[in-house]
Amino acid sequence: LTKSDVILTPDYRPSFYFTIASSLVSVVAVLFIQMEEEGSPLIPSPPKIPILKNKRLLTLLGTVFCLGMCHNMIQNFLLWYIEDIDGSHICMGIVVLTEHLSEIPFFFFGEYAIKTFGHTRLIASACIVYAFRFLSYSIISKPWLIVPLEIGNGVTLALMWSAAASYVCQVTPQKHQATTLGLLGGLHFQLGHFLSAILAGEFITHAGFKAAWWIYATFILGIGALYVTADTLLPEIDNYEELEGDNVGKQPMPSEIIEVTNVAIERPTSSVAPEERTVPVLTAQAAEPEIPAQPKESVQ
Repeated sequence: LTKSDVILTPDYRPSFYFTIASSLVSVVAVLFIQMEEEGSPLIPSPPKIPILKNKRLLTLLGTVFCLGMCHNMIQNFLLWYIEDIDGSHICMGIVVLTEHLSEIPFFFFGEYAIKTFGHTRLIASACIVYAFRFLSYSIISKPWLIVPLEIGNGVTLALMWSAAASYVCQVTPQKHQATTLGLLGGLHFQLGHFLSAILAGEFITHAGFKAAWWIYATFILGIGALYVTADTLLPEIDNYEELEGDNVGKQPMPSEIIEVTNVAIERPTSSVAPEERTVPVLTAQAAEPEIPAQPKESVQ
């Protein structure tokens, strides 16, 4: 056999060994983490979840599911696409490294971004950045140009996930938060990935990579527009009478009247304490109940 007849196959064993070693280090590190719980623990809710009657929350869950499909399209097929346009394995590694490193600063400043721009704008920006990345992939012919595009993963994953999880915790009663967050993760990382792996494979097989990128770009732009429209039209508070929890911003209920020694005190049920509170002065007769005198024992 000549050297030209030998087909060189890449050896992936070093990457597998490195992954196993990194996983073991992570397991050891987690064992030394001391978790401190504040307040009551999150209790999983029963199978029937009343919070799913909240239309705004359902809109968010559906959008996150579609964003999970886009995330899987990149995770599963981007490296394959780089190989098709004659990209090297080093380029693939730099692309993956850039994706994950970009998440760190965006996760770190996630709270500031949520307070500044709001949940809806961050979710919508993730849809726009995904569309921009997909369209850019379709016209790029040099694989190294994909590397700077992967900085957008900080917006499409880190900021998006911070905004989605924060919004779920705000509109979900505490006893349902564990279930809702699990549902959020399942829709994005499980169901969304599963469905996208099938659909994207079919698109690439029958139409090619460039057409698949365009299909996903158009799809996620439409989903982003629908999400913003629904979030704008739906009421700010929806079906809260079905929800319970001290962290849900309920509308003020009618005032409660408490009677103390014929003095009526109005106490609002809103979570904001009034600046001035009138404390009733209890009379001595009302504050100290009368104790009947015990009869004296007769002396014989």
